[in-house]
Amino acid sequence: MARLPTNINLSEDEVSQTINLKDWMGVDFSSDPNLVRQIGQACIDYMTKRVDDNKGLGNEKLKSPYTKTYADSLDFQAAGKSKNDVNMKLSGDMLGSIDLEESGNSFKIFIPSDESPKAYGHMTGFKGHPTIPEGKYKRQFFGLTKEEFKKEIAPKFKGEKPKETERDLVGELIKTIKTADNLFDIGEE
Repeated sequence: MARLPTNINLSEDEVSQTINLKDWMGVDFSSDPNLVRQIGQACIDYMTKRVDDNKGLGNEKLKSPYTKTYADSLDFQAAGKSKNDVNMKLSGDMLGSIDLEESGNSFKIFIPSDESPKAYGHMTGFKGHPTIPEGKYKRQFFGLTKEEFKKEIAPKFKGEKPKETERDLVGELIKTIKTADNLFDIGEE
């Protein structure tokens, strides 16, 4: 099972991962919040597709089978699930709730608090559950490893350059004027 990255926050109150693009891609995207959001959304889309393919963190197969009680339940049967093939979409609420906040050069992908206990349960193997043996059904579906990001997400944005902000452009203009001043001795006499 893939080792949980240190940038994943895992508690019953919050399941999230913060990714700093300067650290992970070597490019400062802080001047282009739209591009930061696009990269974050690509991460969410990748995670959702990965789960659809029955894979979790590190692209590893999600653990099965389900508990006997759950496999025999009406909810399980109504969802059309198979005992030997993990499908983490009973209602789709947990995966559908994954959201994104961008801040400067980073973004945080997270599961809102109303769905985080369920996500925490899957990620920890239902740690603290009264009837499920701890860790037996651990399904680490949330988050990305740095290796996954570099292989699956970063190539989609290779060559993308953050848009310059007005402040950046003014700074470049000032540098150009100073350079011209030095080259042509335009300064005061």
